Amino acid sequence: MGVKTERREIPYSIRLLTLGLWIYVIGALMPPVLMKAGLSEPASVLYTIYSFLCHQLPQRSFFLFGEHLTYKLEDLRERVGLERLPGYPWPRTFIGDSRIGWKIAICQRDLAIYSAMVFSATLMLLRRRPWHPMPIWAFLVFGLMPIALDGGSQFVSYALAMFGPFTPRESTPFLRILTGVLFGGAFVWTLFTRLWLLEWAAEERSRPV
Repeated sequence: MGVKTERREIPYSIRLLTLGLWIYVIGALMPPVLMKAGLSEPASVLYTIYSFLCHQLPQRSFFLFGEHLTYKLEDLRERVGLERLPGYPWPRTFIGDSRIGWKIAICQRDLAIYSAMVFSATLMLLRRRPWHPMPIWAFLVFGLMPIALDGGSQFVSYALAMFGPFTPRESTPFLRILTGVLFGGAFVWTLFTRLWLLEWAAEERSRPV
């Protein structure tokens, strides 16, 4: 963009966005911590807030302070019974218990996306200057395409299963984390860097000649 990148002030928009990301990720991690501490009311408030931002399906979420970090839907059915999984096979309101653990307030993929975003943005803040912006084609290929293929094929397979003898494809925690990290990191590398340079360019133009 033709902007000098010597040591300069970090744009306030980048600081605020990074702070917002930290608040969002920490807030999503707090409900299981609060449940473990016996503070169910504030945990319930956070679960409710995040329910408007994520599907929160337990079979696609991480659990803390329990027997395992993840559970398949069949595992949950065997451990807690159908009566405790309202809306099965989409029991999004189930948050866990003291034995299997407590659910993080956002799903595995969202946690990977926002964690990658917050750590990438924080790294840029620490170096006090942006990276060279990622080309849009690279974002589409390395950031958007993997998550679209994994999440999209999963969605389409479940849609097809509603209308015929088609076995749904369920992604895995590894693929959700991998595609989420790729998307989140590429998003920051593509958008945050351009926003940073645009603000510096606007600052240069506003300086008196």
